[in-house]
Amino acid sequence: MKFLAISDTHDNIYAIRDLIEEVKDEKVDFIVHAGDVISPFAIRELEGLEKIAEKIYIAFGNNDGDRGKLMEIALTKGWIIGDIVGFPSGCVYHGTNPDVLRLLAKQYQVVVTGHTHKKGVEKGDATIINPGEVCGYLSGVRSYAIIEDEDVSIIEF
Repeated sequence: MKFLAISDTHDNIYAIRDLIEEVKDEKVDFIVHAGDVISPFAIRELEGLEKIAEKIYIAFGNNDGDRGKLMEIALTKGWIIGDIVGFPSGCVYHGTNPDVLRLLAKQYQVVVTGHTHKKGVEKGDATIINPGEVCGYLSGVRSYAIIEDEDVSIIEF
């Protein structure tokens, strides 16, 4: 199994477009977005990722605006969206609550999270992955992760 993990796009359509250009030749089973898409126009930009995988799993973030409209758009595309969303062998959750992360790590092999904009990988009961931020607003670095079986690569672009 191989998938792309992203987070914190924060309405930066230019960064989303750059990401799509960056990963256009990847072959992945699905895509995971760990929250803070923000608005309907930004979620529509994610449609460009369908060239590499049809299935996209999205966790709501703390800054997402019109969740109803985000959900409507995602569901019409066949994507899965919610506060905590399961995907094959894992789940995606925007938050960093240690109690929630500990519970998720006991249930899943992989937990993808966002919110902090800090890329990193923790191995324990589960592999917890923060792919960093696509937008580049807080860290000044745009990044994403490619996960293939047990290997995690965090790539800056």
